[in-house]
Formats: sequence, structure tokens, C-alpha cells
Amino acid sequence: MKLVAKTFFGLEEVLADELKQLGAKDIEVGNRVVTYEGNKELMYKSNLWLRTAISILIPIESFKFKNEHDFKKKLSNLNFNKYMAVNKTFAVKGAVNSKEFSYTKYPMLLLKDAIVDFFNDKYGQRPSVDQKSPNILFDLHISENNCTISLNSSGAPLFQRGYRKSTGEAPLNEALAAGLIMISGWDQKSNFIDVFCGSGTLPIEAALIANGIPPQIARKQYSFMYWPDFDQQLWNQVLKSAPAVPKRDLDFKIIGSDTDPEVVKMARNNIKALPLGKTISFEIKDFKDFEAPEDGTLIINPPYGERLNDDSVFDLYKEIGDYFKNKLPGYNCWVLSSNMDAFKSLELKPSSKIRIYNANLSCDFRKYQIFKGSLIEHKYGVKK
Repeated sequence: MKLVAKTFFGLEEVLADELKQLGAKDIEVGNRVVTYEGNKELMYKSNLWLRTAISILIPIESFKFKNEHDFKKKLSNLNFNKYMAVNKTFAVKGAVNSKEFSYTKYPMLLLKDAIVDFFNDKYGQRPSVDQKSPNILFDLHISENNCTISLNSSGAPLFQRGYRKSTGEAPLNEALAAGLIMISGWDQKSNFIDVFCGSGTLPIEAALIANGIPPQIARKQYSFMYWPDFDQQLWNQVLKSAPAVPKRDLDFKIIGSDTDPEVVKMARNNIKALPLGKTISFEIKDFKDFEAPEDGTLIINPPYGERLNDDSVFDLYKEIGDYFKNKLPGYNCWVLSSNMDAFKSLELKPSSKIRIYNANLSCDFRKYQIFKGSLIEHKYGVKK
């Protein structure tokens, strides 16, 4: 069957690589989506294993329509019994871009009504709508006069891993955090640090990756579990094949630090839901006082400046640049920020720039290689 994995802008190629490792076929990269071919087992594995996916969709109906009346008629001919039972709750979400509808949410209301009418006519019962946590989630996509209806096999977005019990202000999305780690090229053999760790998302995702533990190991519910063709035995096999314990013999360190004792406490509480043993440590410390272990990768998501005055954010980024130069020789340092002017205050030349969206903010993810000794030594192996 055809499957569609939704993701964030900038993470499409990372997601495609993940799918190759899972054994997906006919992979095609689009804008914020990756389509591929697979069976039910791969769909289950996609939900459990994909670190950068938001949701996994299964297209079930596709048609062209002439106008609103024709759209309603096409919906009335669909057999929704194939996709849900009358005693299950459901919701309809999606995206509409069509001149046929002046109100973009109207087609979703029409699909909702078509589903309710179908069951009411067939059984004399009306299934309930639950917008917050439906059993069955339909995804409606309309582009001009083309309509695709899909089943969302994930239900709640896959970045809701289930381990994050509490967060600080503006926490980094889990799927985005995993994507940043993969983009960074961290080898999972050297040290990993985040000196603006907040509630710990980056170090936690790094530990899951390093230990080979699926990102959804703490999650209990998916929409596909409510489908008429849910295969409990197959799902148990998929779960059984996934490691649920850490390697415990990591010969490198994964460390998060922050100045705020409350968010560090949140980070420590968040890892309690995961089988990570003692593979992460969290410290209450200002980054300027943090003594990093030798060599490794640093990824940070520092303040962008929305809550700081101009001088404060520029001063902060200047201190970050000085910290890189003076305290992190041998490190690959990556910084995510939407503040292009503040980047200049680092006073370092990036070796890589990647455009990423953090929520609705257009950001750069920039790499700074901090060499041991001079650049000449690094490039030519000779001392100045």
C-alpha cells in the first residue's frame, strides 16, 4: 500500500534516509512529506521507529470533483464501514486549497457529516466526534478539484513521544530535535552536549538514538489500534523486535546543562519514563562554567531574542562564540536560531547553513568547526 509520512520543512531527506533503513520502497521526497510503498508491518514500524515523522497517513479514497454539489455526492457514495466502527469516536483534519470553497474548513465539515450520515442511515446510530483524542482520525487534502482522504495511522502527532511530562518555555519539538541530531552527523561514538538544554529534549533524543531505542518506546496508543483490521499479534512482534533496554556500555558522555534549576529538574523527571539507565547526566550550570569532555558534538537552541533587548541577545551570542573558541577545541558546534543578526555576534564563520523551521519561525541551523590549534595546523598538519 501507499504510505505518506509527514515531517517538518528541512527534514524531508533525513526522513527519507530513515525510511530506507526500515526497508521502504519507491521513496519519493516532497515538501514536508515523504511517500513510499510498504505493507502493514512497515506501517507499524514507521510509527514506532521514525524519529523525524509527524504522522503516517494511508490514502484510502481519491477523486476529482466539479463543484461543491459534486463533492458532497462523491462523499455520500463512500463506504466508511471499511475504516471504522459506529462505536468509535472520530475527527477530521487536513488542508484545503480550492476556489470551490471560500471557507477552507467547510469541506472537513462536509466529510464529518457524510460519515455521521452513513452510519445513521445504516445502523440508526451516530458515531461521536472527538476533536481532542479521537479513535479514528481522517485526513482530508484538497488541491483545487482533487481530493484525497487518508487515515492517520498515528493519531496524536509522533513528536508526542510520551516521555515529556513537563517543559520550560518554548520547548524544542522532539521530532525536530532528533532531526537536528541526524543532520549534525554526530557519530554516536563521541561526546554529545547541550549547554542550553531546558527540559532535556536534545540530550534525551541523542540518548535514544545512541542506544538504538525507538523514539516511541514510552507511547501506548496509536489510531491504527482502533482500525477494523488491526493485527495485535503483528504489532506484538514489531514491539518485541525493538530494543527496550539501553546498551549501558557507552564509552562517551551525553550531557545537558542549564542555569535554571527548575527546568533541569524537569529534564531529570522526563527521563524517568525511558529505559535509558544512566546514559544521560543533567547539570545546573551556566554554559560559561561548563567544562566539556574532550572532543564531540554540541547542539544548542539558545534564546532568539524575543524576550531579550537587542544588546542582551548580542552580548549572549558573543559569549557563546567566545565559549566555543576558548573551551571547545575539537568540537563540532551547531546552533539553531531565527536571529540572523545575533549569529554575527558569534564572530565565527559557519562551515554549513541549513534552513529549518522551529514552529513558525524560519531558522538557520549552523555548524562551527572548532579546530585544535590554528587553522593552518588543522589543514596542513604543520605548526605555525
